[in-house]
Amino acid sequence: MGAWEVSGPAIGMARSWRDVYPELAVKVERVTAPKGRGIAWEGAEIWAYKDRPRNVIEAFRSNVHNHPDRKAYYFHPSGQGMTWGETGDKVDQFAYLLRHNYGFKKGDRLSLLTLGCPEYVIGYLAAVSLGGIAVPVNLGLTPEGIAAQINKVGAKAMVVSPEIWETKVASVRDQLSTVKSVFMIGSDLVDGTVAFSSLNGEQRVPSDWEEDVDEWDLCAISFTSGTTGAPKGTMAMHINAMGCAQAIMDVAKGLSSDDVNLCMPPLYHNTAVYTDFMPALFSGGKCVVMSSFNPLDAIKLVEEHKATWTVAAPIMLWMMMNHPEFREHDCSSLQKIIFGGHASSETFIMQLAREFSPVAMVNGGSVSESTALGFALPTEDALRKITSCGLATPNSEITIFDEDGNEITAAKTIGEVAYKGQQTNAGYWEDPLKTSEVFRKDGYVLSGDWAMFDEEGYLWLLDRKKDMVVRGGQNVYCIAVENKLYLYEKILSAAVVGVPDHVFSERLKAIIVAKPGQHITAEEIRAHCRNHLAQYEVPEYVVFVPAIPTNPAGKTLKQPLVDLWGEPEDAKDRVLEKFRAFCSSMPTELLDLEHLRLDDDTPLSPRKALGEIEARSELGSRLRAIIDEKGIVGLLKPKEARFKS
Repeated sequence: MGAWEVSGPAIGMARSWRDVYPELAVKVERVTAPKGRGIAWEGAEIWAYKDRPRNVIEAFRSNVHNHPDRKAYYFHPSGQGMTWGETGDKVDQFAYLLRHNYGFKKGDRLSLLTLGCPEYVIGYLAAVSLGGIAVPVNLGLTPEGIAAQINKVGAKAMVVSPEIWETKVASVRDQLSTVKSVFMIGSDLVDGTVAFSSLNGEQRVPSDWEEDVDEWDLCAISFTSGTTGAPKGTMAMHINAMGCAQAIMDVAKGLSSDDVNLCMPPLYHNTAVYTDFMPALFSGGKCVVMSSFNPLDAIKLVEEHKATWTVAAPIMLWMMMNHPEFREHDCSSLQKIIFGGHASSETFIMQLAREFSPVAMVNGGSVSESTALGFALPTEDALRKITSCGLATPNSEITIFDEDGNEITAAKTIGEVAYKGQQTNAGYWEDPLKTSEVFRKDGYVLSGDWAMFDEEGYLWLLDRKKDMVVRGGQNVYCIAVENKLYLYEKILSAAVVGVPDHVFSERLKAIIVAKPGQHITAEEIRAHCRNHLAQYEVPEYVVFVPAIPTNPAGKTLKQPLVDLWGEPEDAKDRVLEKFRAFCSSMPTELLDLEHLRLDDDTPLSPRKALGEIEARSELGSRLRAIIDEKGIVGLLKPKEARFKS
């Protein structure tokens, strides 16, 4: 059943920051989404901040007017900086020329293909000041993937850096039929492009050029991360961006123009835009923007700029704290730290408290469809409710639904968590079918996450629906296993996935990165898990790797891990070394179990298969062909519907 057809009413079972902090309850009000504006949940009532600007640009103009000489942005590694006054002038100039010279009007889309730099900020704010829609593009995609995102939104113009043009755009430029203007950063122009710098001259901008923009207008299209399927363009309105920024300011125990933000995620990701860039804009403080994350650079930037707050993926903070040079630098100014997007490990939270002694240490997050923030665990509960994701933010409601779309009201009952509030996006760009599957008419957006509430109404995220492993009929939540792995002092990072299996449907696999100088064995890992988990939750496959792949926001990319076995990258016989690594990842009893299947369903044990591959027999050749084409998973995957993709 699609979310669209499911009717309410839903009570909203999560406890809220409104319930815990009376001073926040008086800051919000109930508002109704207007009809006829393309909002999937039109007519629904939501919580929203009372004292909110009319749009994002109104908040920006306030900074330009009130403290034009105060530093607004610093960009690393270029060292460029801008005051609020300089930023305001550049935004005005670009926006005016974008409109009058290049025909950019309200509702048009501007794609941004650059890492964090002045041109990104100017382009983003100029587009939304015209009532246009900024479209940050995922630079980690292939050229074809980038072209697909640009064409999906029908972008009219783009801002692009030379290196992205050369490696990602030039080869697909002729496919971008809607793009009429390409604004190139830097001095090296390409035929058919316009120098971005030429739109930021000394010309005087008339005062009557701005468009009429209200809070229900779109300001950005952000593509989902794509870790669970094809990316979709989720439509953020001005009210969403403002709601996320104001909620961040509250859960961080207040941000002012004296606060300095360190923006570590890339600016083309929701986390950076809505939880670093936007709150810094609303507070009027300086935003230190990293073009790409490096732990030592981040440590040095905290020290140099006396950064006071950040919102980052746990892995980024983990890498900083565990860097050999961390304690050689003064990071004591970093006192307001927000992290998460999912449940975090006890080890990480305890280390964060120990290393920074922060005044605000908040696990927060949501889904892209709810901008970036829906839940947050108050600092006061960080240890009392360790690994919980906390409460609904002041302008949000959270509940859990069963598979039929009915609200679950009983504590400790697992269902799919959903978010509702000022951060809920309008829907997916030109994708009514997908919108109907995720956005409910009553204002709730389904997350795809399994979760439950405890007796106090605190949220506990368990796993992505697609990441839950079903082993022999038992449901295993990968996050729960990962949290226990992080208790082992020799582990730097860990991830858990399910591997298809002909006997149990799936078996559990742990991918481990050891701390520098530490040696760990697979049996150590299993023994540790047996001390903390049920037997069916103990990983049978254990693989050691130098690093775990993540997306730009630091979220683990699970799919590549399913057939990753830690084989040498420079192996001369790639198939043989991959299979040897596969065999070494499992306990001895699995080596002689016939849990492999050939294409004709002939059963085979790993030990037997390894011998045939080493001997280059006829059977070994058949095995090599399967592994070459489908990976080792091709020998493990049952003929079940859920494994056919």
